[in-house]
Amino acid sequence: MVPRLLVCDDAPGYRLLVQTIFEDAGFEIAATADSWDESERLAAAVRPDAILLDLWLPTFEWERVKRVRAAAPDSVLAVVSALATEEVAALVDGIDGIDLVLSKRQSPDALVAAFSTRLGA
Repeated sequence: MVPRLLVCDDAPGYRLLVQTIFEDAGFEIAATADSWDESERLAAAVRPDAILLDLWLPTFEWERVKRVRAAAPDSVLAVVSALATEEVAALVDGIDGIDLVLSKRQSPDALVAAFSTRLGA
């Protein structure tokens, strides 16, 4: 079974990069979102196997991360930021339901590997 990924990022170039690397790795891009509202709606509608969620979508609030998680409770939820992984981990410490903490500074192969390992793919 091909893992299905929802990509949530407001930067079109990063969305395209992520789509390309994950499709090349055998993932299906279930949908893409560029806002919190769209992320929540699509998480509920497409029920992806995994979600890559940029923490700094416009109008960021911690509650938004929780709502995306609630919209797709069985999905692997990964938060990503331009910050270093350790910095992102410190920011989300204590928020339940985040399965992976990633950085946009990581190589594309590292992003795919993190999801593949978590999904058992």
